[in-house]
Amino acid sequence: MYHLIILFLFIATSINNANAIELPILLPKVEGSKNYDLEISTLNQKGINQFNDHIFDKARESFKKAMLLAMQFRDPGLGIVSFNLGLTLHKLNLHENAVEPFLQAKKYARGNRVILDSKLLRFHECGFNPSIPCDEKPPSRIHIEGSD
Repeated sequence: MYHLIILFLFIATSINNANAIELPILLPKVEGSKNYDLEISTLNQKGINQFNDHIFDKARESFKKAMLLAMQFRDPGLGIVSFNLGLTLHKLNLHENAVEPFLQAKKYARGNRVILDSKLLRFHECGFNPSIPCDEKPPSRIHIEGSD
């Protein structure tokens, strides 16, 4: 438990740093969880390990499976696994594909400040939609046609 608190504080502090690298989020452990909760959590953890090992294609598949299960069972972890998928798609330079998971993450964040304060999420929300004003500058790796 102590390690999870330290990890959360590290991630939350990193988000406030403009040059911070955003990392996938662990699902909280819930007492009395159902079997599908365990499967979603296992897939999420597998995706985090793959993400940390820079195996982003595999991480994408793990997070995608976790997200589909979370959607199917209306699991409260949907916001977290969607956010993790968005981060992974961002790492794969599939920025337009990352928009939907990031928006879903925001919708189902359930007050999670790491998700709600994410600069990458905010950029993907407004950076690909000209009708939404965007105060965020695109990360250096992203080039949007007409943004020069």
